[in-house]
Amino acid sequence: MKIQSTFFTSLRQGALGASLAVLGLTIMASHGTAQTVTLNNGGSVATVNLGSSAGMDYWSVEGAGGQNQLPQQWFWYSVNGGAAQAINQIGGLTYSTSPDDSSLTATYQNSTLSVGIVYTLQGSGVGSDAADMLESINIVNNSASGFNINFYQYSNFNLLQNNQNTINVIGSPGSYSSIIQTTMVGGNGIEETIDNPLANYAEAGLANSVLADVTAGNTLNGSVSAGPGNVAWAFEWSDSVGSGNNLNIYKDKDLSISPVPEPTTAGLVALGLGAFGFVRRVLKRNI
Repeated sequence: MKIQSTFFTSLRQGALGASLAVLGLTIMASHGTAQTVTLNNGGSVATVNLGSSAGMDYWSVEGAGGQNQLPQQWFWYSVNGGAAQAINQIGGLTYSTSPDDSSLTATYQNSTLSVGIVYTLQGSGVGSDAADMLESINIVNNSASGFNINFYQYSNFNLLQNNQNTINVIGSPGSYSSIIQTTMVGGNGIEETIDNPLANYAEAGLANSVLADVTAGNTLNGSVSAGPGNVAWAFEWSDSVGSGNNLNIYKDKDLSISPVPEPTTAGLVALGLGAFGFVRRVLKRNI
């Protein structure tokens, strides 16, 4: 199944305009003990767990209570070849949301670095089964000397929760630009596009295998296809950042998926049809 690029292009353009409008609003502080934030817009709902490496762990295009298409999406980093850590381990978390709950800004900060992330959700409307998530990442060197950083994004979308997904990474070593993920049953899928800078490394594979490489801080292996199965992808940016300087990463994700009936609903339908057939057979024998 091939995702229609024109659909994603138009969706992305519309989301960009809406995102700029949202970012022009006054951001309202939403500090507190809870560190899971829910975003809502245009019939789509997403949640981000800022306090753990679960990260963005729910995204539905059907509204609240809809089928979750995203078990986990989050970020890891390694400085000067050290051990990889999830960004929530940096500490010093502050975060806020826009007045309409469509945008989240979060920053983790310590004496070495700060990492700020902005999620902006733009749903395409109730019943559209489509939405866009714009993401920007700002990495700042807070130390007195330059450092080398390897920054990772891990994404595990299990579309339709059927473990029958296929991923294709677009690009080549040093300039990976996007991925397309589809599922064998229904829907279109998801496309992630890197606006700037392109990723130095990429990897597609079974979800647990890709996550293991990211959390170990390994250089991603360059596999550009995976599936069908419960698959995931990762991007890695490698750069030198001087004292007081920063690295900015801009991306967006376009999700378009047609949900399947809940198992209980499908089961009831099958049960009803089976019972109807059984009654017909009984009546036929008694005629």
